[in-house]
Amino acid sequence: MGYLTVLPALALAGLMLGALGMLLSSLIKQLENFAGVMNFVIFPMFFASSALYPLWRVKESSPWLYYACAINPFTHAVELIRFAFYQKIAWDSAAAVLAYTSVFLIAAIRAYDPAKGLLTRKGG
Repeated sequence: MGYLTVLPALALAGLMLGALGMLLSSLIKQLENFAGVMNFVIFPMFFASSALYPLWRVKESSPWLYYACAINPFTHAVELIRFAFYQKIAWDSAAAVLAYTSVFLIAAIRAYDPAKGLLTRKGG
């Protein structure tokens, strides 16, 4: 019965990360620049999330890091999945993941340039 909470949490987190990937891919002009994005965007977001340490433990150690973690989209995705494995729903994380998904998806759609699409490159 645990899959009833885990699968939607994984799907929602995957949608959010996919929308973030679409946004980043629409902003990056060359594939070689993606290494810089990995080093300066994705890795800090991962390390400043609750993936390595629980959020309550981060709050005990450093208040400013806790607030950085609290606004991090990765934190809410991790918390949503973590609670889902215990068959609970973290409503605040679910709302945050939905909000971040919407923002990333709308920004990716607005940043997409159809003039540089696949059909234009092939000449068709």
